[in-house]
This record gives sequence, structure tokens and C-alpha cells, in this order.
Amino acid sequence: MTENEYAYEIIDNETDARHCAQLIAEEFSAHNPMTYFDQITPTCFFHETSWPLMKDMFPEYLSFLVRHRSTGEIIGALIAGDLYLQHEKRQLCDTSNRLHAIPLDNLLVEMDNLFISRDFRQELKLNMVLHIEICAIRMQHSGKGLGHQMVKAVCDHARNKKGFQYVLVQVTNDATRHIFK
Repeated sequence: MTENEYAYEIIDNETDARHCAQLIAEEFSAHNPMTYFDQITPTCFFHETSWPLMKDMFPEYLSFLVRHRSTGEIIGALIAGDLYLQHEKRQLCDTSNRLHAIPLDNLLVEMDNLFISRDFRQELKLNMVLHIEICAIRMQHSGKGLGHQMVKAVCDHARNKKGFQYVLVQVTNDATRHIFK
């Protein structure tokens, strides 16, 4: 892999956003132990998780993709947003009694709430905590450091353009834990 072989870009249009949500659904259904065990199909994951998340966070321009320069193919995607805005939306919608079709989503929402109410120990403010919700790289491109570089690009952008100070990531796959160290 050469450094210029891949481009790291903000997801800034609905076509790319939809393609990235589909990529995430396919990779999570096939390779994430929890979704694989629950036999979650790519279609279900797309409609219940990746596309709703992408639609919700897309307007913040904090989600990124990895594009192979020579082919133009999108081979990785990351959905991220402002934890403050997410928390505010959840409180306004009062989704506390709503169960997701995918059990993993319920667990992650609960973990986010515990982080905010118990672990963070300060008032949550706008543009303070970047929340990386989900990240995936096509399996045939894994092992090249692309996930780590995408996370670095997202964090640099969030810090330099919007003043974010912290990042929150809930990792559900040991194979990807190293990306966030």
C-alpha cells in the first residue's frame, strides 16, 4: 500500500452515504461476531442500523469514507457524530422504551447512556465528544492500516474544524480493537 493509494473523505452526498451504509451492513453481517451469531442479514442491518445512523449523522459532516484512488471504489466507512446532539435527540424522542430489532443496538445505547451519566463526570457540551458509532473496512482490504488512518482523519478533522476534545468508541469486535489504540 502506498500512502497515496487511498483517499480519506468526508461523506458529503447521499449517494456515497447510502453506499457506505450498505458497505457497513455487509461487513458487519459477515464479520462482526455478535451480528453473525444473531444471524443478522445485511438487509436487516442496513434498514435497522447503518442507514438510520447514517441519515441521522450525515448532516454533521463528521462521517468518513476510504476510497481507492485508482478505481474510485469505496472500501471503508465510518459513521460519527456529536455525542451531545445524539443525546439531545434521544431525550427529545424519548426512545428509552423502544427496543431495537438488533439486540446489539440496545446494548450500545445503554452503554452510551452509562458513559454520559456515570463515567464522563462533566457536563456534556456541543462539539466536545466525538462519537464514533461504527466503522468497517472491506475484508479484502483489511490489515493495511486503513481503519486506523480513517479514524485518525476523522479525529483530526473533528478537532481542527469543530474543536472536539474527546472521542468515544464502543468496540464490539476484538479484531478491530487495535484500530482505536
